[in-house]
Amino acid sequence: MARRHVPVVRDYNISREDSLSSDGFEELGPRSMLPNSRHVRYVVDGEVPDVLYTLNHVGVNRRFLGRLRSSKPFQNVTTYEIRQHETDEDGELVKKPIFEIVTTVCIEGRPDDHRRMVHPRRAAPQIDRPLTAAFENIDYRSDGYYTDEEQYVDPAGSPVADAPLMVIYSEHLINALRAVVRYYPTVSLNGKTVSISAPYRMLYHHRHELLEYRDNQPEAHSVEYAGTTVKHIDTLLKFLDESLGDEITKEEELHKLESPMATFQYFWLLLKPGNVIYTKKYDIWTPLVISSVSGGNRHLNSSDSYRINCWLLESNGTKVGRFMESYVVNPWPGEQDISTLSVVPAAFWKEDLAAQGGVEMRQKLIAEGKLYWELLKRPTYMEYEGLLVNSGSGNRLPGGPTGFMNGRVICDASGFDKFFDTAPDWEGRRYPHPTRRRVTQSIPNKDHLPQYLPRCGCAVCTEDRPQEHNGPYNGFEDLDPLCDTPPDSDIFFHVLSKTIPGFILGTRRWGNLHVANLSPVKADKEAFKYLVLDDDIKMTVKALIGQYSTGVDGQITPWGNDFVRNKGEGRIFLLHGAPGVGKTCTAECIAELTNRPLISLTSGDLSVDAFRVENNLSYFLELGQRYGALVLLDEADVYLERRRAKNISRNGLVSVFLRALEYYRGVLFLTTNRVRSFDTAFLSRIHVALHYKNLSDEDRERIWTHNFDRLNRDSHGRIRVATAARQFIWSSHEVRALKWNGREIRNAMQTALALAESDSNEEGLPTITIGEKHVRAVVKMSKGFKDYIKSEMPLGSDDADYDGDGDDDVVHGEDF
Repeated sequence: MARRHVPVVRDYNISREDSLSSDGFEELGPRSMLPNSRHVRYVVDGEVPDVLYTLNHVGVNRRFLGRLRSSKPFQNVTTYEIRQHETDEDGELVKKPIFEIVTTVCIEGRPDDHRRMVHPRRAAPQIDRPLTAAFENIDYRSDGYYTDEEQYVDPAGSPVADAPLMVIYSEHLINALRAVVRYYPTVSLNGKTVSISAPYRMLYHHRHELLEYRDNQPEAHSVEYAGTTVKHIDTLLKFLDESLGDEITKEEELHKLESPMATFQYFWLLLKPGNVIYTKKYDIWTPLVISSVSGGNRHLNSSDSYRINCWLLESNGTKVGRFMESYVVNPWPGEQDISTLSVVPAAFWKEDLAAQGGVEMRQKLIAEGKLYWELLKRPTYMEYEGLLVNSGSGNRLPGGPTGFMNGRVICDASGFDKFFDTAPDWEGRRYPHPTRRRVTQSIPNKDHLPQYLPRCGCAVCTEDRPQEHNGPYNGFEDLDPLCDTPPDSDIFFHVLSKTIPGFILGTRRWGNLHVANLSPVKADKEAFKYLVLDDDIKMTVKALIGQYSTGVDGQITPWGNDFVRNKGEGRIFLLHGAPGVGKTCTAECIAELTNRPLISLTSGDLSVDAFRVENNLSYFLELGQRYGALVLLDEADVYLERRRAKNISRNGLVSVFLRALEYYRGVLFLTTNRVRSFDTAFLSRIHVALHYKNLSDEDRERIWTHNFDRLNRDSHGRIRVATAARQFIWSSHEVRALKWNGREIRNAMQTALALAESDSNEEGLPTITIGEKHVRAVVKMSKGFKDYIKSEMPLGSDDADYDGDGDDDVVHGEDF
């Protein structure tokens, strides 16, 4: 009886052999479910073939209707009909085929039968997330808990075929697979049978290993066992060759080209679980280990995308473990250069030694992984030069600062886990935020890593050599960098995360750092020598601070109990004087001299609200203690002013600040130019007060000279200052009349350098020369601006709070 439906066939690349007749078929009748395999006969024409082909027909809700069997492959499986229904005969199996190819076709259903079977939703459990996910405002939840399953019927009511399923019965073949498959999470080899869906990717991935095993079986195998294993492996390999052999050969020839190519249909050949791929995460080429691959199947004239589930190793703040990722590769027409794809197998990476620091990509990434592991052990003071990692994605805002950065950072994964959530609110800060919901992202379920190396599972081999916990990924989970030893495995370091959270000292914010851009700190020990200060002040500061110098390897030395226990364990310096006389520069030079981090704060970091000041100041002082940093509070006037009876808000602010200083442990610098307005309660908290006089002409000449020397040193001779420019600076009445302070001299140098660099670029010169005309231009601009300000400023509006030279206010270096 003719069918009413137009056949719909999914091309899963099964055999090309025709088998259009139904001769030799065994026709079986319906059951409510597929019969138990113990009671199914595998006999065709009186015997059990090595390879049995079975065609199952099912209806709505997968109700079993009947079965056809053959020793030859089926062609156009949706065109076969079951003419009669017979039940299977019960009975224990005496013999089974080596493997069976089962194809299931749904032949019942009309358009009105197509309906959704919606399962009740239940919340997916929140799972552990990598540390850097905090930047993304994401909660990770396990995949597969939100299910909207559809009844297996084509919307048009046409027959639809499942992908053929290979069921392996041969113990010899299963044991051979156990001996060669190292890691393939989607296929279980532990049962009495092994089931693999077409196009049998696991088998194609291991066909060369099976050939090697066939010819080099364990010595414990008997001659009979080894002979049967050879026969069964040959039968399987012959089947694979007849199924896709020609196509696979053509594809592998593309892989051998000078610029290796691949087609989308067979790209899965390069995606073997356990292999490493490179793909861009946060716009950084990141190595991951393939766990499983789905999709990539052809449907009529189209193909669905590949979904590649993979994992990398990263810290969650306390321990290192595996975290799953999922990437999609969309179809492409024809052949594509493998190195240009969004996912590149590591074996086909196109090396760029110039961009990779002169080493191969794999060695570069292994070195970065080892650095990441070391950075997890303790906070580490480092230099950073390069782009910050943009952890945002999609429509979400960037997770943390982005763009190019050249400055000092402290890599601190455990500190990030502790301090990031309580950091002061910044403009544009996304996480945590009380009014913004987090994004929930489903990730693949974590697979189980193999505990053992692959080996034959026969009784003789099992008795001959007991298994040990020596799997290829042993020791990859739940590692504590403080006390655990990492596995002696290159792949462990290869796929360790290449980004780490760090505290950016210049902006006082947490950022995501690319470890490739990190380098050891090169402290400028000469900076303090060039600092233009009274010799008495320099000697006092150096004597008091020199004992706190640290090593030069970037290791952090937290402030400990080396002062006095309980209250007042720190040392607080007050630096006061006119703007630009070296107060801030003193703290910066001392940080270089002692090789300690400098956390430089302003009122913008702390706020002026008493409650927020207390929280923010405690936050930064705690960081200063953790990192053994020098803390500089620049222009601290607003927190140091004397309290007044009618200003309760001001009084609260000062009281909060006093309390914070009372219990601070570490070195703190306060700078101000309004010491006359101080609250007297601060006097007992300040250990050393240093007064900075206004600069003399001789001081300015020394500052100019130091700037010239540093410019020449840092540029390695590429930048020079013309003699005429120097003479103009020393002798010009115009320059002296401006009475520039140290900051203004530095700004003038930078402006003159910019003008000289522009001229040099226009003339195509290899060196930059700062000439007299450049300095004159800067002097003219500065004089014009100061004259304008003086003419517009009301009489008597100068800052009367500043002490001027004020030598009688505070004695140099007086110790309170």
